[in-house]
Amino acid sequence: MSTLSTHARFVLDRMEDDRLYELPDLRIFMPDAGAEQLRELMHELWIGRHVERVGHTGWRRHRSSTGQESAPKVRPARLVKPEELFDHDTFEDFFR
Repeated sequence: MSTLSTHARFVLDRMEDDRLYELPDLRIFMPDAGAEQLRELMHELWIGRHVERVGHTGWRRHRSSTGQESAPKVRPARLVKPEELFDHDTFEDFFR
């Protein structure tokens, strides 16, 4: 995962999980930033999978599914032979 810019990290650290943020809400974090700069910051966070889009103009913070701490537990794969995938008992009379 790439490193976030200073401003993007600043905004992300102040966002609450699962709360909708529109541009006026984001201006609270960075009052001197213009709308285009805020959109660029949110785009950076979106690309980094830290926020998701909500509607046309909103964003919501969520935990990244790519992070090590939030990765789902994966069971080891088991090799399966093609003949194990077929229910031979059900179709016993079919191949006579």
